Amino acid sequence: MIKTGTPYLYFYDECNDALNYYVDIFGAEIVEKATFEDVEYMEDESRKNCIAYASFKLGESVVLANDFLEKKSKEHEAASSQTSIWLELEKGADIKLLEDKMLATGSKSLTKLEETFWDSFYAKVEDKFGIIWELNAQK
Repeated sequence: MIKTGTPYLYFYDECNDALNYYVDIFGAEIVEKATFEDVEYMEDESRKNCIAYASFKLGESVVLANDFLEKKSKEHEAASSQTSIWLELEKGADIKLLEDKMLATGSKSLTKLEETFWDSFYAKVEDKFGIIWELNAQK
């Protein structure tokens, strides 16, 4: 059912700066990077260069990152909202099973199961302990 679990970092319109920092400090290798403009997600022209999706390697580990899709302010958000765990699942039906199990135990749906612009099925759930789980299955 679960194929992998990967840390996912969110930024307040500074993901590109963070990626450059990780390259400089840790020797990270940028594997993939796309801006809001690249994926045609343009709700606000001033944010066209924000990062819609990035992955980078730290040694053998892969970390995912992007800027929040919605404009947010650091001052009004909890620190935990910048980190989540990405679970890559075998199929969309697996997401529905996990989502239902989590919601039945007091977890909160942040993004209901949907099809995405990155050609996947996806849901985001915050568990009752405040940990955010991103459930993804490629089509």
